[in-house]
Amino acid sequence: MSRLIYVPQYPAPMRYQEWWINEFTKEFKKEYDEVIVLGSNYLFKTRLTRQSTDMFSPINEAINLETIQMNDYMSLNIRDDDTLFLADISFPGLFCNVLYHKRCPKMYAFCHATSLNKYDYFTSIRNYKSKNEKIHASMFDTIFFGSEYSMNKTGWKNGIVTYLPKPPENIISNTKEEKVINIISVCRPNIQKTNSKLEKHIEKTLGIKIHREEVNTWFEYSSLLSKSKINLISSKEDTFNYSIMDSIRCGCIPIVPNTLCFPEILPRWWRYDNGYELIIKLKQTLHTNDFELPEMFCENQVNNFFKNMIEIMVKS
Repeated sequence: MSRLIYVPQYPAPMRYQEWWINEFTKEFKKEYDEVIVLGSNYLFKTRLTRQSTDMFSPINEAINLETIQMNDYMSLNIRDDDTLFLADISFPGLFCNVLYHKRCPKMYAFCHATSLNKYDYFTSIRNYKSKNEKIHASMFDTIFFGSEYSMNKTGWKNGIVTYLPKPPENIISNTKEEKVINIISVCRPNIQKTNSKLEKHIEKTLGIKIHREEVNTWFEYSSLLSKSKINLISSKEDTFNYSIMDSIRCGCIPIVPNTLCFPEILPRWWRYDNGYELIIKLKQTLHTNDFELPEMFCENQVNNFFKNMIEIMVKS
């Protein structure tokens, strides 16, 4: 009887790990006879906390969850056919340490980002943290990555690119809104995800305010994208950026930098090298009523994410 031990991320509200925990569990149950979700009792009893605009997940809560997950794992009687899947190898990055004391026969993990990322939470200690991440990664059979850019940055030898799974329809869907917002930005307004100097230049040159709005539900988020023409992404660091996928599903055109992970995801026309090229693309898009949505290069991998990933885990 095969068993999968799933170690989810802290499911911060309005972040993708909120629905990852359910979607991964559901998909794992199709292949494994039993799926154990570590920390499930804590998650069921705890009121989930939203992160600040500077952070992807609330730090204290994420550390609390991993501590409980370590205790849950140590209480298990590990069997010869067990498989472990860790949903985030690097943040907070505590769980891996318990595997030195109690290994699982087959172990896999997903790497969303590492301390090697620019403007990361771990920037001040990246020289120490990145070494730990590399050692931790070596314990796993395979590390899954969201882009070639992300994987190549680490230099880990056991990595494979699967990209990311698409959100379920009940999370992100086109609400068929009238286009009343010209340019929107839904990325976190911090130094990593927003180039404020570039955005101010765009606003001044085009005389258009880039729209930002806090949303509290996935429906509000979908609705906001659906009534927007362009989702401007000005990230200084990114390993995929889910809002690209979300925008296309909601009928909103993503325009991204021609660097980082983006050349793997979108065709050249929707990528810009500099502010001058960006302004040209924004003008053309805003003045075209019958615009065409881009198709992601990784569309096939996204659609078959779970099939591809689980096939590797089962057959390895």
